[in-house]
Amino acid sequence: MSGLAVKRVSATDARVTVREADAVAMLIDTTTCIGCKACEVACVEWNDLKIEPEYGQRLLQSFQTMPEMTPSFWNLIRFDEHRAPEGPGMAMLMRKDMCMHCAEPGCLIACPAEGAIVQYVNGIVDFNQDACIGCGYCMTGCPFNIPKYDSASDRVYKCTMCSDRVSNGLGPACVKACPTGCLEFGTKTEMKRRAEKRAAVVKDVDGHAFASVYDPSGVGGTGVIYVLKDKAERYQALPPNPVIDPKVAFWKGPLKLLGGASFGLSLAAAALHYLVAGPRKTHEPHVEAAPKEVKRYTLFERALHWTVAFTFLYLGLTGLGLFTPKLGWLLDAFGGGQVVRAWHPIVGGVFVAAVSLQFLKWFKDLLVTPADRVWLKRVRDYMAGRDETIPPTGRFNAGQKLLFWAQTILAIVLLASGIPIWFPESFSRELRAWCVLVHSAAGVAAMLSLVVHIYMAVFVTKGALRAMTEGKVSEAWARHHHGLWADEVLGPKK
Repeated sequence: MSGLAVKRVSATDARVTVREADAVAMLIDTTTCIGCKACEVACVEWNDLKIEPEYGQRLLQSFQTMPEMTPSFWNLIRFDEHRAPEGPGMAMLMRKDMCMHCAEPGCLIACPAEGAIVQYVNGIVDFNQDACIGCGYCMTGCPFNIPKYDSASDRVYKCTMCSDRVSNGLGPACVKACPTGCLEFGTKTEMKRRAEKRAAVVKDVDGHAFASVYDPSGVGGTGVIYVLKDKAERYQALPPNPVIDPKVAFWKGPLKLLGGASFGLSLAAAALHYLVAGPRKTHEPHVEAAPKEVKRYTLFERALHWTVAFTFLYLGLTGLGLFTPKLGWLLDAFGGGQVVRAWHPIVGGVFVAAVSLQFLKWFKDLLVTPADRVWLKRVRDYMAGRDETIPPTGRFNAGQKLLFWAQTILAIVLLASGIPIWFPESFSRELRAWCVLVHSAAGVAAMLSLVVHIYMAVFVTKGALRAMTEGKVSEAWARHHHGLWADEVLGPKK
């Protein structure tokens, strides 16, 4: 099929069912490749790419043009010299490396930006840089390590299988330029038939016992089929059994469901508790004079708190937009995916800095004491409003301390896992996959802790919100909720 009708698009659930006969593929017969690199030149010329000198200068003692593909070099002939599997001597294994155009593309599955990656009904997987936000998730999702991040444009690039040529009835430029005929292009069915026929000849006639056809089922088959004369693992950077990383699959599937369910259950639990127990009451004395007020938080402490609050709100909302396509409209609400990609890590740095200052400011008040352990044992009484059984607490009760410790640890985890995501070209794919999973899970946990914090401060403990906005509470409030702290700042009650 020469047309480019769309099969599915990144960050959407829509998918068009197509016939197997519509799929196209490139056949690469590695046994007849002579390593002339005509395909590399054709790719560079047709796509107006370039060879960066700094990459080539790093390569020593090899026939390869460059060590790896780059954002502006999408087609690379790899050379591997091995001891020959049959008899003495050495064997040079050459392979044309490029995007595999998987039937189940890990890059498309991982991508959070709608329209950034498109799979056509003929199987070609194409990138749309206008919609790309530069998050690098496609790099994490690809089991072949193909997409490359360009820090200058903050976009990701890869081979397009010359979709512009294919849509006009022409084959890819590299196929057109190949002088030995080791590259062919046609329907997937026909290319697979030819590959199997050629592999049989290489195995039975040429005597290469490990000759095979490479069309891995772990990604649903590929739009690039190899005829190999040796085991796949002996070819540089060719995974024997590629699959979408389970961590990516868990992040895009079960984790979203678990996160959504946890968030919904936390809201339901808060609503149920409020209906059953209601807000905690402070018994203010009935006197004609205005109640005596106590300074609860300084202006600096309040500024830190609201910096943490507003930066986390931004991070939570934009993070949800990146986490699930169903909430992609949140990215638009904050300027679009490309703007969010630029600001999310910067705001994250401000958030972590504010949390760290807050932690240092309140460190002594956050240390767990023996009285806190008693408080935790009676937390059910606290939640039920049976205050007479609760021991007096210091400036913060045990629940507040644990919540703040959890939020501080989560902030550190979010920062540590966010750095490799922020700089995808500087870290390995395996590490990025773990970081994406951990970052998302920590984000979900942080959002749940925020639900608890808002519920307890705004709805349950009346006066706590005023303490953080005005910095003051009444003496009765202080003695009721934080008796030890009230005795410390006001003296024992007479």
